[in-house]
Amino acid sequence: MSIKIIHAISGPRNISTALMYSFSQRENCAVFDEPFYGKYLFDNPAIDHPGAEETLEGWPTSTEAVLARIKTLTDTSGELYLKNMAHHMVNEDWKWAANAAHVFWIRHPRKVIASFSKVIPNLKVTDIGLTQELEQWSIVEKFNRPSIIVDTDEMLKDPKRTMPLICAALGISWQECMLKWPSGEKDFDGPWWPHWYTNAHNSTCFGPSKDMPGRLDLKYEKIVEDCLPAYRSLFKNRLKLE
Repeated sequence: MSIKIIHAISGPRNISTALMYSFSQRENCAVFDEPFYGKYLFDNPAIDHPGAEETLEGWPTSTEAVLARIKTLTDTSGELYLKNMAHHMVNEDWKWAANAAHVFWIRHPRKVIASFSKVIPNLKVTDIGLTQELEQWSIVEKFNRPSIIVDTDEMLKDPKRTMPLICAALGISWQECMLKWPSGEKDFDGPWWPHWYTNAHNSTCFGPSKDMPGRLDLKYEKIVEDCLPAYRSLFKNRLKLE
């Protein structure tokens, strides 16, 4: 069975937007930016994220509506790349994705938290996505389809070498056009883009990985410590790119 859907799962601030832009360059590949974000906000009205109002107005707010849009996109394209967030998928039924290829993007929680806390200062462990990714990996492993875990910092060391390895592991062709994309806003960006995508819009290719930040404020270091077991478990099972 050929791969039709490439289902990417990550946490926030994990190079996920640049990766979406990369996959969007593939021939006849549609993308869907954080398909379950509207439903996540609808189901959790106490969450006050930048761009929440625009997202609730412009994005699907039910599972049925998300899956209907996925079907439309798969019916009209050769491939579909779903840029999904693990914390949006808690308690969702994954049967619809049983025939997809899955890639779990991970990043050291200290790097994630150092970046994410600048926008969402009152962070919790569940906002980072790593604990949910670990739980969801156990679901995906049972699908008997290509499924991989990739540490984005390892990918960024040499994208020209590592991205072909990732594509091969997913069972899709490598296309060198994935290494570059146009700068600026994309018509498939989610409606929250003005609050989150400045750096991504300034980019035209993968940049270097950032250095590990020093110790964060105590409240954030506690979250780092709580996320590390999940990160280490996922990292142990990652696709080796060295």
